[in-house]
Amino acid sequence: MPALPDVLLQFAAMFSTEVFRESFLRYALFAGLLAGSVCAFLGVYVILRRIVFLGVALSEAAALGVALGLFVGWNAEAAAFGLTLLTALLFSLSGRYEALSKESLIGWAYVVAAGVSIILIAKNPAAEAHGLDVVSGTLLYSSKREIWQLGCVAGVVFLTFVSLHRMFIFVSFDKETARSMGLRTSLYELAFYACLGLSISLAMKTAGILFVFASLLIPAMISLTLFRQMWLILLGSVLVVLLSVPAGISLSFRADLPTGPAIVCVYAALFLLVSFGRAVHSLAR
Repeated sequence: MPALPDVLLQFAAMFSTEVFRESFLRYALFAGLLAGSVCAFLGVYVILRRIVFLGVALSEAAALGVALGLFVGWNAEAAAFGLTLLTALLFSLSGRYEALSKESLIGWAYVVAAGVSIILIAKNPAAEAHGLDVVSGTLLYSSKREIWQLGCVAGVVFLTFVSLHRMFIFVSFDKETARSMGLRTSLYELAFYACLGLSISLAMKTAGILFVFASLLIPAMISLTLFRQMWLILLGSVLVVLLSVPAGISLSFRADLPTGPAIVCVYAALFLLVSFGRAVHSLAR
């Protein structure tokens, strides 16, 4: 695996020569930035489509894949990836079942994945040792391989959304009109869910369910509070991650806290700060 470019290492060192002097903390920074950014970017669409619970359902499906892989001796990463994409495919086809709402299928997938994951972890000592990791993540143990994987996924998602941005927006908010115009809405739905499933499965393995779901939700909430134009909302959501991940890792290092939850707390503090500033601005008008 090729070494990370020196320019990235210098970028990490800018935040704190003390905190990011160690290479494993720099790798944690890169992994957190990549995983958080791709989740934050997709999170804007997740919130605007009103499928927020989908994020935690797919994260739980990825966790089930990890537990299943450890239980039967499969590659945990491949199992998480396959099961998450399979679950995403189910959601993309949910519009065909008129008797069942998408929310009900998401809820079903979440409770089944959570229940089976707990059973598999309880019955397998190797999986039980990884139970907490699935929730809070192992960001500090990120490898170069995981960083390159996340970078490739981020590139694929970005290029896909740049190419199909207008179609995703059209299909998301006016599916009936898009279908009447002859667009293959199911194909665009499948592409969206595939990007989401791929991103979540890799990010969850590196950073854990808590970090992934928070990155899908809170940066987009902050950006939607501040901006109205779509490109600004997407950019703002990613910028929240670029600010929060280094701050969260620094907080984790200095206060001896779990890294993923520390980053989530920074997200939460930024949201409260932005909400308070917005409220004060509204009262002053």
